[in-house]
Amino acid sequence: MKFNPDMIQRKVLSELLDRYENSKTYKKENRRHQTFSIFPDIIMREYDADFTDVEKVHLFEAELDELANKEFIRLEREGTVIKRILLNPESIEACYQILGRKDKNTWIQEQILFYESYMGKFPVLTRFCAEQIHLLSSGHKPEYQLEEVRELLSLCAFILGNQQELLERELSIVWFSDSKLFEKKFRSRVCRILQKYGDYEELLDGVDDKREKEQILLGEYGISSNPSYLYMKGAATLTFRGLPPVEVSLNTPVAYSSESLEGLERIDIHDSQVMTIENLTSFNRMKEKDYFYLFLSGYHNTAKQRLLIRIAEQNRGIHWFHFGDFDPDGFLIIEHLKKKTGIPFQPIHMSLEELIKYRKYGKGMEENDRKKAGTMLEKGKYLEEMRFMLEEDCKIEQEIVSWTLENERKG
Repeated sequence: MKFNPDMIQRKVLSELLDRYENSKTYKKENRRHQTFSIFPDIIMREYDADFTDVEKVHLFEAELDELANKEFIRLEREGTVIKRILLNPESIEACYQILGRKDKNTWIQEQILFYESYMGKFPVLTRFCAEQIHLLSSGHKPEYQLEEVRELLSLCAFILGNQQELLERELSIVWFSDSKLFEKKFRSRVCRILQKYGDYEELLDGVDDKREKEQILLGEYGISSNPSYLYMKGAATLTFRGLPPVEVSLNTPVAYSSESLEGLERIDIHDSQVMTIENLTSFNRMKEKDYFYLFLSGYHNTAKQRLLIRIAEQNRGIHWFHFGDFDPDGFLIIEHLKKKTGIPFQPIHMSLEELIKYRKYGKGMEENDRKKAGTMLEKGKYLEEMRFMLEEDCKIEQEIVSWTLENERKG
């Protein structure tokens, strides 16, 4: 049957098919005859109101009469007023055809088959798809429309399998031919799936800021906003594959991109202690002897953690320290480093005595800081420092400490 329904007519038929698909008849659970109907005001809210434009009512009724004449629907009237619009059960298949709509069971099965195609590829996606299949099988809507989730899961799979350092804008150009679309439309959606269905609780412990969470999650797969560099200084010999050894000293700091470090075969440290530093300003300032300094430039993702592990394995017996801000984040970084690398990091220049010493340079704690400090107290970590910060409403940035230490060293 050739018939091109207009917008109102399509809405009428769609509403009637929705009622049919949500019925026991559709589910083959009903032994009695059912009718499927809607009231006119579902389509035209002011249909039977006193103030309604008569011309609009006549046009609306004419559209319904056309559907009735073609036997898609039946109309129940009281006098000239339409009271109910009923679906003609014999026209159901034709309604699907003229709307270009698949019936609900076919549509559900198509979605289930799509989600099954991603099962087993990555644990995160397996859990996500299993949840969507469960929703569909139990008669509920999945989290995303199929058209949207096709692109979203394809992108997620690419990120989860990424093995190289990749900038967000590069990813966006590769995937969408648009350097900003990933950030505008997809970054938060991808990270929402990763966080909800992945195993990142420890990684995100105490982190409440949305952007910070996204940086951490994407960083685990080599995706970052800006190029990542490793800064180092101190007595050491660096051996890159196929190149002569490079000598580093306290007065000749160097920085290497994450990509170039893939060719680094050995770091032989000639100092007895290693200090990782949270901020670049403090890295540039610090010059205590017998320390080899590392600034990891941003979040300590998996690639950087592997590098630290390799350094520790190649330099047995060296003592490891971390110097960060006097805030809960600074201490959370230490715990994260310990957990992810197995290296027994100790805080340095971050004791209660130093908190008291630099108190006058402090600033107030934010709500996010207080939550993180509370988390640390619950875990029994750095109790004196956390209590001091909370009671004194004080956190201190490490730059004042490194500046003071340098002035004291110069005497």
